[in-house]
Amino acid sequence: MNRRTVIKQIAISSAAAFLFPACFRDGKDQQTYVKLNNLKITGAEKDLIGDIADVIIPETDTPGARKLEGHVFVLVMVDDCLGKEDQEKYITGMRSFDESLRTLTGKSFQEANLEQRTEMLNELEKNADKVSGEANYFYRRTRGYIIQSYLSSQHFLTAVKEYKLVPGPNFKGCVPVKNQSLA
Repeated sequence: MNRRTVIKQIAISSAAAFLFPACFRDGKDQQTYVKLNNLKITGAEKDLIGDIADVIIPETDTPGARKLEGHVFVLVMVDDCLGKEDQEKYITGMRSFDESLRTLTGKSFQEANLEQRTEMLNELEKNADKVSGEANYFYRRTRGYIIQSYLSSQHFLTAVKEYKLVPGPNFKGCVPVKNQSLA
């Protein structure tokens, strides 16, 4: 065998060994990751937004906001639609959110269970003036984007409230128009 053939076969077999396991993944247990252009967040910060989504629209007999990836929608909206100053304010608010809630309620949001988190966010809604402006901004934006995400999700528009296209099923485009004077 010559050297070129050996090198070529080694390259092909190593590429096959690298790609072969990918053929058997089903992808169900993997999270969806989105490339963010402007935001630099950690996994814990992404989980915080997911935890807030669990409280705002919890999972019942229908999927909740987290299962429908509302927290990913929030990150994409902040990354793509907010200006630089608002993004910085959002990130600052996200990083001070847990401490602001701890000051307000005496508990950490991350360490609380779902019922306690619900009570904490209700307390935040009632006493928004006692929380830092950035943390309040973070919460209001996150809540709005989570609700927007849920209401525009495929699940909501097909299973909860069926979306009907305009002009609707009774539209008849070919109907004769009677001559009438405009006077």
